[in-house]
Amino acid sequence: MNNLQIDPATLASFIQIGGQYMLPIAALLRALYSGYRGKAPEGVIQILGAAAIAGVSSSINGQPPNLQNIVTDILGNTVFTAGLLAFIVVYLIRVTNLGWIMDVVVGGIIGGVLWFFSNYWLGMNWSIWLLILIVPACALGMVLLRFALRQIFRVVRIATYLVVIGLVLAIGAGGFLLLQTVLSGGKLI
Repeated sequence: MNNLQIDPATLASFIQIGGQYMLPIAALLRALYSGYRGKAPEGVIQILGAAAIAGVSSSINGQPPNLQNIVTDILGNTVFTAGLLAFIVVYLIRVTNLGWIMDVVVGGIIGGVLWFFSNYWLGMNWSIWLLILIVPACALGMVLLRFALRQIFRVVRIATYLVVIGLVLAIGAGGFLLLQTVLSGGKLI
């Protein structure tokens, strides 16, 4: 059974990719779809659910548990994710006449805020060169989201695939981490 050992930090990374990135992106697309159809409460529920999952998955880091860090990660990441997703949905649905240049500026600012939050609140220690990549990527992402609003019914299918991928990554890695912990005789808590 020792051949099944995978580094807990690697499994935690898969959980975080699924829970912090894939599921919130899918929730954003679903919330845009709900907002586009005039059903904002559905979008709010999807954003809150994804934010809660992102908060919980951010606390899983493959390190021994520290209650203060866990609570800080969960609350901070949940609030940040909910606020970010809600802002993007409201911006894309309500602000329609400013043009793609404003979308690029807003996306770039979001990228900078994302880097700052991840670096200084979550303590991820992202280097400055990653900021140079994140800002244009978020700017491009905002323009693509604006374009996706025109194709929103097709985009919902992509959101479904992202939900499946995110759940498989998060639940699969979490289950494997649990199995590995139990089989090695380690403590769960």
